[in-house]
Amino acid sequence: MRRVGVVLAAGGSARFGSQKLLSDLAGRPLVWHAAETLRSAGLSVYVVVNDCRVASAAGAVDGVIYNPWWREGLSTSVKAAVVALHDADCIVWMLGDMPCVKPETVGRLASTCGKGLAVPVYRGRRGNPVASGRDVFPAALGISGDVGLRALLGLVPVSYIEVDDEGVLFDVDTPEDLQKASSCVRRSSRV
Repeated sequence: MRRVGVVLAAGGSARFGSQKLLSDLAGRPLVWHAAETLRSAGLSVYVVVNDCRVASAAGAVDGVIYNPWWREGLSTSVKAAVVALHDADCIVWMLGDMPCVKPETVGRLASTCGKGLAVPVYRGRRGNPVASGRDVFPAALGISGDVGLRALLGLVPVSYIEVDDEGVLFDVDTPEDLQKASSCVRRSSRV
């Protein structure tokens, strides 16, 4: 079974005020942490970008997917990755601004990936990343706007996976969020 990780990193960072994925977090660019989580989980890593600087900042990846339609929303990045990775059996979809997810959580989602979506749940709340089986790809090609695979909840089979990882609920939208993220990154690097 071919399982891969995709870092969705083609956004405009409007709420942040600058390209947040290049912002320093514990000595590395923010996007590097998301890619490193996938690498640490043992997945091949692909990054969807609109900026070559972000691709470089992600570190060692197995492929870069350029999304020229990124202004039309997150769905365009999902579609670009599905087209590029159509032969994958499972894709774990990591948002580029989620530095606090544990590699163990990603590994668990990848190992339970089969049909439909595998969605992490922490204390009753749905989070990210999400894993999708190949059967989801045709439906993913039909989404539009600034939504990801959550648009498919209720349309495809979903497995909710309880995780002990509050990082699945945290993303960086503001400079204040970036400061908060420094504690989880430092904490995870000491473990």
